[in-house]
Amino acid sequence: MVEIRTGDLLLRPVDEADAARFAVLCNDIDVARNTSRIPHPYSRADADAFVAKRGAGMFGDDNEYVFAVCRDGEIIACAGAHRISPGVFEIGYWVGVDYRRRGVATRAARAVTQFAFEGLSADIATAGFFTDNPTSGRVLERVGFRRTGDIIVMHSAGRGEDVDTVRVALARKDFELSPEIVIKPAGA
Repeated sequence: MVEIRTGDLLLRPVDEADAARFAVLCNDIDVARNTSRIPHPYSRADADAFVAKRGAGMFGDDNEYVFAVCRDGEIIACAGAHRISPGVFEIGYWVGVDYRRRGVATRAARAVTQFAFEGLSADIATAGFFTDNPTSGRVLERVGFRRTGDIIVMHSAGRGEDVDTVRVALARKDFELSPEIVIKPAGA
């Protein structure tokens, strides 16, 4: 297991004790609408199931690495990387309503992208954003992702419908490592 430090943010593996906080943050219609897997409403039972499947003891299972994004010890967002094929990792993130428009999404996305390249030996990082969420597209562009030209249909559990999704990608050779991002074993 690893943790990532970037400025005032700590990205650490999700823990079962995080369920209550996730239940609050994910029960936001905008989080649910702009992600594929978060339903709305989002219950404590949903959070319990999430941390049981993605908690620290399960870190890396199914080639998925999920981080609680914390500031001053409080979870404010979530980010992760998931291997979709050899050398290719999909990154994703969401930010709690009270923490948006403060650079958290960009820093968390950059941190998990760097983790995919440095820690997981990815050759390519991919991501997507719903066509009606251009803010997320701008976050990914700031990290270095570029549109592939593909638009696919993905299901949004929060919307309960399929949504057009712009695909973006970033090759390892085109990513500039940030010295501000420190990746180390958890607890070290």
